[in-house]
Amino acid sequence: METSSHATKFTENKTVSEYREYLSYGKYINNEKICSNELYLVRDARRSALEPSLRKLGVEKLSKDDVERMQSDALEAKIGKWTKYLQITVKLLAGERKICDEVFEGISFNKDQCFTELARTGVAVAKTLLSFGDAVAKSKRSSEKLFVLLDMYEVMHEVRSEVEVIFQDSFCSEMREAALGLMKLLAQTAHEMFVDFEELVEKDTSKTNVHDGTVHPLTIRVINHVKFLFDYQSTLKLLFQEFETGSDTESQLAVVLTKIMQALQNNLDGKSNQYKDPALMSIFLANNIHYMAVQTLSIQVASSSGTSASSDLSSSGVSRAMIKERLKSFNMQFEELRAKQSLWTIPD
Repeated sequence: METSSHATKFTENKTVSEYREYLSYGKYINNEKICSNELYLVRDARRSALEPSLRKLGVEKLSKDDVERMQSDALEAKIGKWTKYLQITVKLLAGERKICDEVFEGISFNKDQCFTELARTGVAVAKTLLSFGDAVAKSKRSSEKLFVLLDMYEVMHEVRSEVEVIFQDSFCSEMREAALGLMKLLAQTAHEMFVDFEELVEKDTSKTNVHDGTVHPLTIRVINHVKFLFDYQSTLKLLFQEFETGSDTESQLAVVLTKIMQALQNNLDGKSNQYKDPALMSIFLANNIHYMAVQTLSIQVASSSGTSASSDLSSSGVSRAMIKERLKSFNMQFEELRAKQSLWTIPD
């Protein structure tokens, strides 16, 4: 009867010290069955406190096919919700892990198993979230999706330390490995997409003709892509740390951007051959290289961090010597054309 009365009071919300006092009661009467009941009542009480918050999230399970059918705007919206849900889930589970560790400290009971059981719903939600991340990483690639992957990698990196604490024991090792595995998959896929984009730029065969020799749409697109990449400098540095290359992260970022710019220049060289007039060919190349140089400089100035990557890009990707040589060629052919046409006359 006394135990039942004590258990009835336990249905109310309790602090950590009250939980421990309750468990001490079970130990004091030295009844193994009653003590076990007390432990499971604590577990069930914490589960009842946790599960409603998780269910309110309304996390839905989506496959790789579901992801590939989404329009880019819809996918970005899903990623935004995914980020929020993941952060909330991790915070809730981290709080329960802390309570569990404090309540069962010094008590001869497998607190890790207890946490795994009380957090069952939370683990299920986490699995669904990780499954969505895996589906996005394995879905059809596009240059725009790179930034979605970087967003996901960034949030996974933010919660990594908490995930390792939450799922530290053998009962939760599968979840810990799944979370760390997703983080590496996102990093690897993003890394491969740099190479994909570089190849895409160099092999671009778009039929857009720029008749007046002005800046080509491909140049504008690539420069905008590079600008976006620069907004992810800190995330990219973390990502590059996932790969042992023997060089610092800033150098790796500079190499990636330099290769993209070099691929663009190689493509523009090929596109310039569409012009039969050598002077217009030079104007086309000069306009595009000038645009690349000016935009690179603006990126460098706009960068608040002042990293060496932007300096390396402007000095290696589109070198000053290269720009001067192109402009020199343009000026020479322009002067040649001007001298020739100055001899032409139009009668009154």
